[in-house]
Amino acid sequence: MSATNQNFLSSRFRITRVYMLTGVGFLGACWFFMIQAAESLSRGRWLDSSLLAAVHLFVIGYAMIVVHGAMLQIVPVAFQGRLYSIRLGYVQYALIVLGAVALPLGFLVDVWRIAAVGGLLLILSTVILLWNLGQTLRTLKKKGEALLLVAAFPFFFVTVLLGVSMSLGRFPAGEGTLPLHMMSGIVGWFTTLILLISPRLMGFFVSSRYKGLRKSGPGFLVLAGMAAVLAGEALKAGGRVAVSGGLSAAGWLLYLIGYAWVLVDLYRHFRHRRRREVEWVLKWILGGLYGGWPVVAAWAFASLGGLRENWAASGLLLSLLGFLQWNIGAFMAKILPFLRWMGRYGHGAAKDSSKRIPALQEMMPRRMTVVSLTGSAAGAVLLALGTGLGQGALTFSGAALGTAAWVLYGLALLIMYRR
Repeated sequence: MSATNQNFLSSRFRITRVYMLTGVGFLGACWFFMIQAAESLSRGRWLDSSLLAAVHLFVIGYAMIVVHGAMLQIVPVAFQGRLYSIRLGYVQYALIVLGAVALPLGFLVDVWRIAAVGGLLLILSTVILLWNLGQTLRTLKKKGEALLLVAAFPFFFVTVLLGVSMSLGRFPAGEGTLPLHMMSGIVGWFTTLILLISPRLMGFFVSSRYKGLRKSGPGFLVLAGMAAVLAGEALKAGGRVAVSGGLSAAGWLLYLIGYAWVLVDLYRHFRHRRRREVEWVLKWILGGLYGGWPVVAAWAFASLGGLRENWAASGLLLSLLGFLQWNIGAFMAKILPFLRWMGRYGHGAAKDSSKRIPALQEMMPRRMTVVSLTGSAAGAVLLALGTGLGQGALTFSGAALGTAAWVLYGLALLIMYRR
């Protein structure tokens, strides 16, 4: 490999690490404000400034920053191509960090126009990402599979535009604006993106005799299902309740079938794998994906009017701080050690026999990472229960446990970086 290619790879590894470590920092801020909002959660005060700040620190500061950084690495690697521009990636990074700061700041100082500016920065950052990925697409060997990922981005733009509208005091879908905003963001954007990318990543991580993992059928189902759900919610806001209920129910059915199809394909892929040993972190990624199906099903039940408002809020917290945090944290525990190992040992250092080079699977401390993932999930469950039951002690305990799990995850990353 030429020196130029080596430098380019090192730079690409570095930018993804910058994104992901920044996201971990925002996650800590999220849990801090979640502790501040624990009492409001138990009392149903959904517009509490600390709660709004915590949710957006998680969604934008943690989940979105990590996902954007991961896409700069995953798309060219998993779909076999070359990233168009690392410099654009840093421009995008600056914009998304500013947006991630502006959104919670606007809520905390009660100047929601600041939050609206943050939303516009996120749109600009994502447009740059799409341009960068669009140019990268020209070099990919698996263009069709990569294009399927891009099909999830409209859900993101719907989410942000609705958020900006609400920050400016406008509610284009009336009382349905906030539910549309949350659903298109949490399920339509993040969950759908995880479902679209996970089969490709698992096919990249684990060699198998099963060839059906990368088929596009499940992806089309979840995309069509979520489009139908959001269309149903929009019709409901327009007063066409009879039509909207059936459309939303059909959309959720399609979505859950598509999700289940992904899980079945993953099971068959791992069952027919060529090597019997499975890296420990992959089992935790799978655990998050399988555990997410009942969480999404509960969200569907809640959106169709099957749960009271406090339990619907519980589903939101469980989706965010349980399902999404688990999956993103588990994927990072797979990706970051690889990037660190390659950056430190992958280009010639491994030939130095005078020092012991740690194996890739040894980089991330296993027990500490597992305890952290489990602790964050347990914290999310306590938060959800406290919110649903109206118990402040439970919500505070959940926030405190989630914070402790974040500290432990940070220590695991520190140990990994010292190896």
